[in-house]
Amino acid sequence: MRLAGSLVFDAGALIELVFSTPAGSRLMEQMIEGEIEVHATEVAVVELGYILCRRVGREEAKKRIDKLLASGYVAVEDTSPLMDAASAYKCERAISLPDCFSLALAGRLSVPVLFATREKELVKEMERRPFDVEILFLRDAVRS
Repeated sequence: MRLAGSLVFDAGALIELVFSTPAGSRLMEQMIEGEIEVHATEVAVVELGYILCRRVGREEAKKRIDKLLASGYVAVEDTSPLMDAASAYKCERAISLPDCFSLALAGRLSVPVLFATREKELVKEMERRPFDVEILFLRDAVRS
């Protein structure tokens, strides 16, 4: 699977970018080449911030996030219009609130959402009942 077009990135996919993992570097190349257009929620950026803070410290986390956002390759979307949809996902599904916001944004934009890994709770919910948005996993795309 080759990623293309507009995608919503969950915090895990943003982490891959910021740490320039092999998968993250591949994503950045596709972003620079204009093959993919990235959207993320404010909540995903907050999640990215605290995960980075725990790994590299607060100052370095802020630098990396500022650099990513200043690049212009990630459109950070306001979460206000997503609150009802995110709340509905959280009510009906046993998944994290940040994941609910990413799914809500994907639904609003009518684009797939990209998660870095197959999170146990998300996969369990997918098996229980399909979601109303397309869900992609970076690990699957990298293997292709």
